[in-house]
Amino acid sequence: MYRKTKFNIRLLLCVAACTMCWTIALADSADRENATQVDASTHQNWADRTDVSAKFQTNHKPIYSLETLQPIGHYDNNSKSVVFVQGKVSSHGGVSQIANGYANHATRNAGGIVYEYDFNQSVQSIGTTGSVGLGYRRLSRGEHSYVGINAFYDYTFKEHYKRASLGVEYVTGENEFYANFYKPLGHTTSSHSLTTRDEMIPAPYNVMDTDVNVGESHEKRIASGYDIGYARTFKNARYVRAYIDRYHWNHMNGEIRDIEWFSDDIYNIAFPVNSIFNNGLKTGVNVNVTPHISVGLGYDKPFGHSGEFYVQTMYTLGKSKFALFGGKHSDSSMTTARSKMLDKVERQDMQALNLNGDFHVHYPHDHL
Repeated sequence: MYRKTKFNIRLLLCVAACTMCWTIALADSADRENATQVDASTHQNWADRTDVSAKFQTNHKPIYSLETLQPIGHYDNNSKSVVFVQGKVSSHGGVSQIANGYANHATRNAGGIVYEYDFNQSVQSIGTTGSVGLGYRRLSRGEHSYVGINAFYDYTFKEHYKRASLGVEYVTGENEFYANFYKPLGHTTSSHSLTTRDEMIPAPYNVMDTDVNVGESHEKRIASGYDIGYARTFKNARYVRAYIDRYHWNHMNGEIRDIEWFSDDIYNIAFPVNSIFNNGLKTGVNVNVTPHISVGLGYDKPFGHSGEFYVQTMYTLGKSKFALFGGKHSDSSMTTARSKMLDKVERQDMQALNLNGDFHVHYPHDHL
């Protein structure tokens, strides 16, 4: 089953890569005379800005999402600014790094023996996530560029993580620059518990012990951070969009340490947790193949670690303004900046760290 899944992913990547190369080659040879005016009414159809997508990434489950952007109030080709709302629901709004540490040991007074220990670390989906944001964009006097600002709120329904972000944008001609700054909301979830019970000392002893201190430690946190991105479209092939995004996350390293408030003589055990997602780059190309269907191919490369390819297909409920087949290749009725005034804000998924410790401390007794 694993080999079959791996083969399917490789097949998807090969097909997408061939599609990307072919469409970009066509983009370079596109003729300016193919440009056709786009009616401003395309901006007024809510379905044109509503997408259903499926994303397939190496070693991850498929990600399904619904996303829309809608202007607030009146907006047409004579408007100099726009206020908009953007919302998204995703089956996978990020990843949570799970680390579990277990240790069963005696105190220093009993020789400091570690009977058994275990540590494992994995990456899991953060679960269904909802996002909603409010944005404002304003065109320059000549309508060749615009500046924008936006604020978003993210919430995960499974673990109840909450995050806010503030973003800025600058678009000039075919070039897009953007940055987002992310901050977790609420306090880091942290809990400790201590119980006393009788239990067996593990092999090779295999004898019953009494009054064993059992401590549990749990900590969850959402990463703060930022991303800075650049994207470019092409004048006579507006159905192609290439991008590169540099991201950074804080507080994604930690340590699962034995609860030290049992006694001053506790035998200290710690499990360091190192994130592979602190810094990295995402780069890729999206192509509107038809007015309804677009395909994207990208690569996510954490610094110091191997990267992952991803393929994304998206279906637009209405119609995209530009498409390789059945759509416009360029637009002479408006400036490039104006034609992007209702494009969706680009943002990074959430990153979480979940630490769990389970420590059993045995004290010396007269009967041992």
